[in-house]
Amino acid sequence: MQASDAFKTVAMTPAELELEEEEQAAIQAKKKFPWHARFGIRKNIRALEGEFNKFRGLNPVKIYITGPPASGKTYYAE
Repeated sequence: MQASDAFKTVAMTPAELELEEEEQAAIQAKKKFPWHARFGIRKNIRALEGEFNKFRGLNPVKIYITGPPASGKTYYAE
């Protein structure tokens, strides 16, 4: 097995290697793989859930059921 290019160090062109360190660092930062959930699903589960729901068009529905005792609130809520 070999690691994909996304996990390898960023390749620099000869012209980029002649630049100052700060400019090289800026170029490397721009070329790096754009991690979406850098620390894994476990730490980003809320963001993942929000994006999933937004992409699928799933919106939470909240319904408030009120009424006097024995009017069937629990029955209809189930």
